[in-house]
Amino acid sequence: MQSQKEILIGVIEQISRKLIEAEKQLTELDSPLGDADCGVGVKRGFEAVQKIIPQLNSLDLSDILKKVGFTLAYTIGGTSGAMLGTGFIETGKSIEGKDDQNIAIWPDALEDSLAVIKRRGGNTQVGDKTLVDSLEPAVISIRNSVNTGEANMVSILEKALAAAKDGSEKSINMIARKGRASYLGERSVGHRDPGTVIICIMFDAALEYLKSNVNI
Repeated sequence: MQSQKEILIGVIEQISRKLIEAEKQLTELDSPLGDADCGVGVKRGFEAVQKIIPQLNSLDLSDILKKVGFTLAYTIGGTSGAMLGTGFIETGKSIEGKDDQNIAIWPDALEDSLAVIKRRGGNTQVGDKTLVDSLEPAVISIRNSVNTGEANMVSILEKALAAAKDGSEKSINMIARKGRASYLGERSVGHRDPGTVIICIMFDAALEYLKSNVNI
């Protein structure tokens, strides 16, 4: 049976592969809304993460997440780097010193991370057409699953992914209120936010890894 560390590293590897593969998709989504550099930046960031994978084996869960976060922040650059890096770093900080066998630490950590992402994004809220439109519904779904006694991670992530996808779909009809896309005003309507797709890919990758490698 895999340890929590082995599962986390496996999930990070899977997320990295899937987001590197999504370079073209993310670039195409970003072209009408931003600088068309989202795909390139995300690919660069997760290629850097792939290079540090061997180092992660000597770290605890908290430090693994923080190291991945700092790597992303330094290599992606721009808003995507700041938000994705913050997500991993703050999740890592939140679980530091806590019992990693207790499933309740994860919704707590994700909520802490989400709060910092929103604050650093200029008090970003659902409806502003950012990755928060997918991330917040997914985090709420995870919280609800754990609060109702759900313990199967596959089931929890399936519901979270569905919530993230719904949020991404809704972003298409939103007017961007944050970042470069906000300059477009009403012209941003009709385009899916690439940040929401990144979140969906991350949850989908985690779910795929668990289904293929972990007996839960």
